[in-house]
Amino acid sequence: MNSPIRSSESEGAPVGAFATTHWSLVLNAGRDDDSSLAQEALETLCRSYWPAIHAYIRRTGHGPEAARDLTQEFFARLLRKGWIGVADPHKGRFRTFLLTVLQRFLADEHDRAKAQKRGGGEVLLSLDELEAEEERPFELSSGRTPEQEFDRRWALATLDNTLTHLRAEAERAGQGELFAALQGFLGGGEPSGTLVEIGARLGLGESAVRMRLSRWRSRYRELLRQEVAQTVPRVADLDEEMRHLLAVLTS
Repeated sequence: MNSPIRSSESEGAPVGAFATTHWSLVLNAGRDDDSSLAQEALETLCRSYWPAIHAYIRRTGHGPEAARDLTQEFFARLLRKGWIGVADPHKGRFRTFLLTVLQRFLADEHDRAKAQKRGGGEVLLSLDELEAEEERPFELSSGRTPEQEFDRRWALATLDNTLTHLRAEAERAGQGELFAALQGFLGGGEPSGTLVEIGARLGLGESAVRMRLSRWRSRYRELLRQEVAQTVPRVADLDEEMRHLLAVLTS
């Protein structure tokens, strides 16, 4: 889909060029939204947040199978029933809205008959996606509250999405092999060697590899801000949300 953010995909695109974020687009569509663009924006936001939703449900004591069903059902209802109407534009972060709605949903589910099949026939997430998330380390004894687990998985998913976007840019520029070798220096796992070793494998000098890594690190920071900006109603809220993300990652 076309992003509501007006920004170039080229390196060095101005981060301040945001016009309308996904979240403000959804809010501005109104309580009886019939905007297909706003619906697509909401679905995009949901796909970025589902690991956090799944982790929250697990942390509240549900087993893997129940958490999988509840995650599907939550998103099916969110997209189908217009729950966007409970959002307060003045309190505005999508993260805050989603957690509030999730807590209400789980409270209602606790009182429902459990024999009813969940999902309503609508599937936002594939079983493969949910099963892949379940393979990520999840320590019930870690001591994190459900809210802390929600924020942690949101932050990790945001970093993952940012790295995915940067990888796509590198591949479009014909630099996918170099990116794969350097992504360990960008938060994508363990480095596959020193810069000298990587350059030797790919027939590049150390200075060329170091320069490319520096540019990708700068671009990564820009893309991360753009990723987070999609989830706030105003660009003025971006710095505060960035500080929250970094605090979650370092706590």
